[in-house]
Amino acid sequence: MNENFWLKQAKELSWVKFPKKIFSKNKNFPKWYEDGELDVYYNLIERHIKKKIGIFFVDSQKKIKFLRIKKIHNLVNIFCRNLKNLNNKNLNKVMLHTSSSIESSISMLSCVRLGIHFSVIFEELSLFAIKQRIKLFEPDIFITKDEKIYKLLKSDRGFKIEIVLFKSLFDNKIVIHKEIQNNIAKSTDKFFTLFTSGTTGMPKGVTHGHGGYLTYSNYTCRNQFGLKKNSIMFTASDAGWINGHTYALFGPLTIGCSTVLIEKPALLIDEKLLIRILKKGVQVLYLPVTIIRMMKAFDTKKFIKIKTLKTLGSMGEPLAYEVGHWFAKKFLCEHKSIINTYFQTETGGIICSPTYKDSSKKIPHGSVGKPTNKSIKINLLTQKKKEFIIKNSWPGIMQEILNKEEFIWKKYWTRLGHFRMFDIASIKKKNIYIHGRNDDVINIRGHRIGSAEIEAVILKNENIIEACAVSINDNLDGNALCLFVIAKKNINPIISKLIIESFGSYAIPRMIIYLKNLPKTRSGKIVRRLLREIVAYPKKKEFGDLSTLIYKGVISEIRNEIKKQRY
Repeated sequence: MNENFWLKQAKELSWVKFPKKIFSKNKNFPKWYEDGELDVYYNLIERHIKKKIGIFFVDSQKKIKFLRIKKIHNLVNIFCRNLKNLNNKNLNKVMLHTSSSIESSISMLSCVRLGIHFSVIFEELSLFAIKQRIKLFEPDIFITKDEKIYKLLKSDRGFKIEIVLFKSLFDNKIVIHKEIQNNIAKSTDKFFTLFTSGTTGMPKGVTHGHGGYLTYSNYTCRNQFGLKKNSIMFTASDAGWINGHTYALFGPLTIGCSTVLIEKPALLIDEKLLIRILKKGVQVLYLPVTIIRMMKAFDTKKFIKIKTLKTLGSMGEPLAYEVGHWFAKKFLCEHKSIINTYFQTETGGIICSPTYKDSSKKIPHGSVGKPTNKSIKINLLTQKKKEFIIKNSWPGIMQEILNKEEFIWKKYWTRLGHFRMFDIASIKKKNIYIHGRNDDVINIRGHRIGSAEIEAVILKNENIIEACAVSINDNLDGNALCLFVIAKKNINPIISKLIIESFGSYAIPRMIIYLKNLPKTRSGKIVRRLLREIVAYPKKKEFGDLSTLIYKGVISEIRNEIKKQRY
């Protein structure tokens, strides 16, 4: 680990007390800039108050609104005053039930200003899932836009916390006369917690601190995307996802950039809306891969030429070569690499990706390139697939896991103290390729194939809109391939031919199931464990934490289609 390098990056922020201690850890708990102190709100807002930058908001009705930093600061003042009026006691933790919106950004920034540890959760969560997260996070106040959820929680005697509607906190009539003081945070004070369930099927709260997280956010915005003062970045992410924190809000604001937030990323299938947004002067377009796939399926065959647009990025699902090639060509950036980002909630920001300087010849579409800098050391990768492990710490790493189960924290670390990403990777011509989660690798007759590899092959056909490959049990081969696809028409023979040509006849799918929807979260990730479990146990009723699913009806749809094939 190059501590001098990270010391230099910390200087990009304004510190009340500049750290002398760069890194330490207690067992596996990382501490970055431990003795440093900083005014986070000053770094995000007040030091840019005279600039013409701000935040663009695209609502569900496709209306675009722009608020300058000064206006945002005024709204934060109102929100902070009303929040403090709700509870005269010390507010330590606040839970925010909201989408990517004016409300989400103002409330997050208000918590920052007051030094409140906050957690943003998705609007689509069920009441049960919300209660799970409340019990884990134990907030002093729960704030929601949803009046139905508001009434249900208000009437629940099991919760002794304040339940508040967002609209009441934007009321300018309620004021207090005391001056609002910005919180001075210790670098390792708790900043925010995001809940993720992943393959565990149970929610766990990933908590980040201030100094390390902000330093890494600032660094990766500059190094990966090329952001500079007055740049405009469009990150199509929900507020309840790590990208909705790091690259939609905090990272760009630390640099002095404008950012674009969108309430419903799926609206971007409307090409006219996307062009309207880009014409605001967007230089970086950072989209979920699932949205890029859908855009490709409904392509108008017209190139989009926006003079300001210089950099394209992808997030969430693995980026297949064909999809990346189409994305780059569509926006006349075919000679540049897509910033195909590899990260997790736990990493706080990008771990591997090409940079805005790289060419597609040097780093082909589909590769995640290299680690963000030489200070991040990973295990030796070869062309043979193996688990991706990080040997040292970095400033964006989570500070702790908020869950009662101690094993959840311990499982992230090897005996040598190395950090596990739970993904399978390989390297080819010095570029890293991610093949999916450990349990997404399909072993057929000794052949190990990553789900991402199979999906990339299938997506070469223009009739396939989306695809997901999972492993199912097979009495003879141990495992067999099952494909779930969204397609314009049934093309089983073509799919089988593509797979035979790329992998061999051993990999011919045992089942190809056509769906109208894949089970996806708001972050754009396909819930693969759900597909595996429904195939294995068609009558099973409980599937762990599925609270972030966009469309719950997909479970019945999958069951019905599997039943047709089996009977």
